[in-house]
Amino acid sequence: MDRHLECGEFLFDAPVVFSAAHLPTGVRFVGDDSHQARVGVMPRAGGEVRWFEVAPSLVGHTLNAYEDGTDVVVDIVRHPEGFDIRGFGGSRPTLDRWRVDLAAGKVRKDRLDDRIREFPRVNSRCAGRPYRYGYAAAVELYAPPTGPGDPRPDTGFSSALLKHDLVRGTAEAHEFGRLGAVGEGVFVPAELPVAEDDGYVMAYVHDPEHGAADLVILSAQDFTGEPVACIHLPVRVPLGLHGNWVPGDPWGPRP
Repeated sequence: MDRHLECGEFLFDAPVVFSAAHLPTGVRFVGDDSHQARVGVMPRAGGEVRWFEVAPSLVGHTLNAYEDGTDVVVDIVRHPEGFDIRGFGGSRPTLDRWRVDLAAGKVRKDRLDDRIREFPRVNSRCAGRPYRYGYAAAVELYAPPTGPGDPRPDTGFSSALLKHDLVRGTAEAHEFGRLGAVGEGVFVPAELPVAEDDGYVMAYVHDPEHGAADLVILSAQDFTGEPVACIHLPVRVPLGLHGNWVPGDPWGPRP
């Protein structure tokens, strides 16, 4: 998963398969109850992948992973048993920790937070290392309807960013209003950071009043406080996934 992990790669094998037969209905993937869910650890130095069986589930995205002695700790957004890959309408993905015990040959599972969320992010300087803080978007798409006329803010997104303190076991939420819609939050470290959360969380937020997007910048250390900056954009920016902020031109000068 990351160059810092000596184990090499962590693999998810979910009971979800591509189905050409369902393509005319707009569905590409379906659940396969006959397929055993499992996770695999690939040695960094080469060799066979070790597989470990887990309960039927689907891993949405990974927050982070690191080694702890003979264990591989992986923090994930997990869609539980009974998820419906065709709609996700009733799925409630949670933040879970899987501890793969390489010595005992088993996986221990713990729930870190019950609130529905997706698109987890971490300070990239902590990727593959023990860490304390994680960030995610509360996701309306996975929440059950509240009743007739439920005013969903935007398909797939809710109106809050979450900050998790995995040492204290607490979470903070920065709310953007019931009819707002926030995408994935990206952590940007301060110029000379003195702590893991010394920096900013940046995200596009739909402003329903103006029908356009704002680029909102939060202080990661004052997460529930007023934004450091709110840049009003003249158009709506689609709430895409997995953005990264890279200083300068990563490709270098062009001919």
